[in-house]
Amino acid sequence: MKSSLLTLGLCLIFGGGLLTQNLDAQNWTHWRGPNQNGISTEANLVETFSLEPEENVLWQSDIGGRATPIVLNGKVYISCRTNEDMNDDVEKVNVQERVVCWDAESGDLLWEDRFNVFQTDIPAPRVGWAAMCGDEETGFVYMHSVCGLFRCYDDKGNVIWEKSLLEEFGKISGYGGRTQTPIIDEDRVIVSFMVNNWGDQKLPPPKQTYYAFDKKTGDLQWVSAPGGAPQDTNYSVPFVTVLNGTRMLIGGNSDGGIYAINARTGTPIWGFRMSLRGLNSSPVIDGKYVYISHGEDNIDNNSFGRIQCVDATGTGDVTETHSVWRHDELKAGYTGLLVKDGVLYVVSDTGNLYAFDGEKGDLLWDHDLGTVGKGSPVWADGKIYVTETNGRIHILKADREGCESLCMVHLKAVDGNGDDEIYASPAISNGRIYFVTRDRTFCIAAPDREVSIAAPEALAEETASDNKIALIQLRPYEVALNAGDSVEFTAVGFDKNGRVVKEWSPALKAGEGMADLQIDGNKISVPALKNDAAGTVTVEYEGLSAQARVRFFNSEKVWSWDFNDYAEMQVPPSWIRAFGKLKPTDVDGNIAMKMTGIDTGRGRPSHYVWLGKADMSNYTIQSDVRFVEKRRQRPKIGVTANRYNLVIKANDLPEELKRDRDAVPGMLVVQSWAPQLRMAKSEYFPVEVDTWYTLKLKVEVKEDGARIYGKAWKTGSDEPDEWTLEAFDPHANEAGAPGLYVSALADAYWDNIIVIQHDE
Repeated sequence: MKSSLLTLGLCLIFGGGLLTQNLDAQNWTHWRGPNQNGISTEANLVETFSLEPEENVLWQSDIGGRATPIVLNGKVYISCRTNEDMNDDVEKVNVQERVVCWDAESGDLLWEDRFNVFQTDIPAPRVGWAAMCGDEETGFVYMHSVCGLFRCYDDKGNVIWEKSLLEEFGKISGYGGRTQTPIIDEDRVIVSFMVNNWGDQKLPPPKQTYYAFDKKTGDLQWVSAPGGAPQDTNYSVPFVTVLNGTRMLIGGNSDGGIYAINARTGTPIWGFRMSLRGLNSSPVIDGKYVYISHGEDNIDNNSFGRIQCVDATGTGDVTETHSVWRHDELKAGYTGLLVKDGVLYVVSDTGNLYAFDGEKGDLLWDHDLGTVGKGSPVWADGKIYVTETNGRIHILKADREGCESLCMVHLKAVDGNGDDEIYASPAISNGRIYFVTRDRTFCIAAPDREVSIAAPEALAEETASDNKIALIQLRPYEVALNAGDSVEFTAVGFDKNGRVVKEWSPALKAGEGMADLQIDGNKISVPALKNDAAGTVTVEYEGLSAQARVRFFNSEKVWSWDFNDYAEMQVPPSWIRAFGKLKPTDVDGNIAMKMTGIDTGRGRPSHYVWLGKADMSNYTIQSDVRFVEKRRQRPKIGVTANRYNLVIKANDLPEELKRDRDAVPGMLVVQSWAPQLRMAKSEYFPVEVDTWYTLKLKVEVKEDGARIYGKAWKTGSDEPDEWTLEAFDPHANEAGAPGLYVSALADAYWDNIIVIQHDE
């Protein structure tokens, strides 16, 4: 804990009142504040402001976004997209995602880190939905990008560690940008996403899964998937609390339920099912009562929308036993809830603020904010700061008795066309209130006003440990290694309540698929091998056991798969997102990998399979591919290198041939970001169905950018001497796993896959 907070606590204890003018006293490191509940402990904040003319506005920036800002140690951070015009043929190559850092008091831009968006179906206007989070102990901040980069930065903008959630853990990217906001708890940074991975995480359906990483090193501590089959993507942000003496993480799930798991181990505790679609609103807690809402179908009646109060002291499936009260037919599917002094405040999808008695569920009053509600309310100083999507910011005086408007500011778009849309929630830190809109970020405060700050409310006491080990884990929980690499594991023993009892260096045993590993106590090493593999290592302790997941790759510079000895559902064991999607299939006497065409009414047609490590760079991938036509639809089939795709789009035609009914469809395309063709190149390439073609993609990363080369030809004919397509990206994807890409509107096939790693 920061020394300023320790000083604050002493002043509160011995001074008998609030600390004043300690402007380093309170950070806003979580999108809902220091207690993860939308409540600030600051007082004497502004109740009015104006941008035109300026009143109580400290600074403005022309950088905007969708995500709630965080504030840590005098700096403001957001994740957002860059400002270039995606529709401008010159500017679009520069469109990226970024992390931005301002000085909290002056608004000076201190640094920004720009990076590419790649291999996601999320379009540019929805980039940067997830808020960042910060850690007071280390000063680090964490970002979850729409393309699955999970990064830890220091306060100077240096990347401390990074995980590629798509390529390393099989994250599934949605369409709408609803990306989970990470949270910090003790030594862990926890983030959630839908997963279809390998090994024991390969089986359908994919599940929303919590991943807990060591906040300092990025080592994976545990994973937990408490829910069922997903019904939607999800951005419900969990919170951490202590109930019944147990530290719990509680959050909404993509299967339509809300779940509690042990925050230190990931062990499921209870679940409550609500909706036929995924939950997006973020829950809050008051005492033993958890509140959450949704705006979709209920599981047990024909109405849409529900406000729900759950008694959070149960275990197992508590759907039928622990509902305290509910209010149906009120759609509130986006915003986080707010509870203060026994009153529950809810922003509905239609832009109304509702107040309920938190214990009984009686509706106390409602207040019109506008037409669309997506920003979550924040309580501070007896006031509620809340936004409405169509550009309105409200400062309200609200309590059990009613609601009074103190200030309403309606923001117009910077270019003058319509409203300046607002999706983010306010952030409050040290007397200053920060707002992020689509077009700008600004800070309001009364410059000379003395602000008082109380200490955040502490969590309840946990049950004392009995020092008996009831559960063990191996850390890191999952690793990917090259030949010659090694890693050491730590065993951690927990009591029945999830408190750490013991850590030690275990004696590991090789599990399934790990016969080639070299094991020396708690250390594993990968020898020079010609085959990739995946499996587990295990540890046993007093009748308990735990395992860690290991993938490793061969030492050859040329990797190849022809699948002739594959059968049934077998896929290469180290491939991610392959099992259940690819199936060995006989085609004219040869075995190839088949992906069955998907009915788009029942699933996403686009899919990636990853064949290697995310840090690979400068290599060539080649594969034979085959197309089938079904109901006049053909698939898009491709290969991936360095996060660039070479794809044959068998349904497409160039503009000049779209009116020609006799034209044979087919386009060869180099791309990186499917819905936004930032650096794409294409060439007409007519495709015959039930015919094999060979794709070859080569990427070279240089100091000035990446050069991407692609060619295709009918399999069995001579390879063309020249590349069909040559593209240049001034913002290189410097690394990325080799992979396969498909939009499976009909059956797709791959065979004879080769990865050639270039000499450095």
